Amino acid sequence: MSGRPLGKWRLLAALFALGLVVDQVTKFLAVDRLTSAFSRVGAHSLGERVGAFWRLRYLEPLATEPYYVYRPLWRMNYVENPAAAFGMFGFVPPEIRYPLFLVVSAFAVGFVFYYYRKLEVGQRFLQISLGFVLAGTVGNLVDRLARRYVIDFIDWYWWNRPDLRWPTFNIADSLLVVGIAMLLVHPAPSRVDAQRTGSEPGNKRAASRV
Repeated sequence: MSGRPLGKWRLLAALFALGLVVDQVTKFLAVDRLTSAFSRVGAHSLGERVGAFWRLRYLEPLATEPYYVYRPLWRMNYVENPAAAFGMFGFVPPEIRYPLFLVVSAFAVGFVFYYYRKLEVGQRFLQISLGFVLAGTVGNLVDRLARRYVIDFIDWYWWNRPDLRWPTFNIADSLLVVGIAMLLVHPAPSRVDAQRTGSEPGNKRAASRV
């Protein structure tokens, strides 16, 4: 029994590590495949390219032509986003925006741990959703701390109309959206508890006696 509570923290650690690694690796690939930055600085080996990935800044002028995954709807396009996910709050002045996003990210991480520690071992749906939120928040936070902007590269648009498009995003944004959506669609804890209590055999017998 003592090992069971530890299981939910292992799940959180696994989801967080996997989400963060996938997010950062795909951003590295975006710089590698969608810009000429590495060739410009002579970074050829994997180690040199990884070093350049963390060292180089503001690479949009070096962006190459987009890569079309499915030309009518989906392309990969290198974009640097100083705003929030999907370009939100881009109107906020930079001197306010950067510290504001750091505070919001720290609050989000604190919320995840505060909420997560209250979950029961069997509440896997909520555990997974919070794991996604944590990985997505930290994934973009790493970018902000390293560069003061977030690397985006997934570009969805409507049937050969790039002017009719969803804001360019990344894996961290996707994890955040999915995690928050899972939290929103999950029934309230009180409702779940009531359903569980009402389904217990002892409670059914008590109700029948009343």
